[in-house]
Amino acid sequence: MTLAVRGTAVGGAHVAAVATRARPAGPGADGQQAAGPSRPGILLDRDGTIIVDHGYVGSVDRVEFIDGAPEAIASFNRARIPVAVLTNQAGVARGLYGLHDIAAVHDHIARRLADVGAHIDLFVFCPYHPDGVVEAFARTSDDRKPGTGMANAARDKLNLDLTESWVVGDRPEDMGLARAIGARAIYVGLSELARPGVWRFASLSEAAPFLVERIAA
Repeated sequence: MTLAVRGTAVGGAHVAAVATRARPAGPGADGQQAAGPSRPGILLDRDGTIIVDHGYVGSVDRVEFIDGAPEAIASFNRARIPVAVLTNQAGVARGLYGLHDIAAVHDHIARRLADVGAHIDLFVFCPYHPDGVVEAFARTSDDRKPGTGMANAARDKLNLDLTESWVVGDRPEDMGLARAIGARAIYVGLSELARPGVWRFASLSEAAPFLVERIAA
């Protein structure tokens, strides 16, 4: 099996489509805008939602999947629901790791998911932070959640209807993104978060049947 992560910049957001010879390229997987009518998708946070948030995960050895997350993603794939990962990666701006390290982590995630027949259609990350020490990335950016830049990049690449899509994450920034783009939201964090229109589940695995039922119906 061969996988490759191909990266491009859309606005300020960094977009990587993952292609594998083990499956046909999905809509938008070649980095081009998908054709046809827009459709709902799932916009996943990465750390704390798919993998354990060890803090600034910038190397493959620190990737640890949350139980059931790969199988949850596989269930979205079987239902033909587009899946994008949107992740703030301030570690680049803070000089903790580089763009190539993020690409390596995402390639590793893609390979591990492929082992259970799952895939991510699009990885999008924001390397910017106003308190950064790396000059090229030390700035504010609308791509950083709860800004809408990464979601808009996913919309354009995968032809998504954001107002019919779902954001899943473990942080207030994820819920703020959902509100900003008019999407529905699922919170999988540990702290209390009571917001109108936000569903709460213990994990992505627990949320998966709920999402498939509402999107694929």
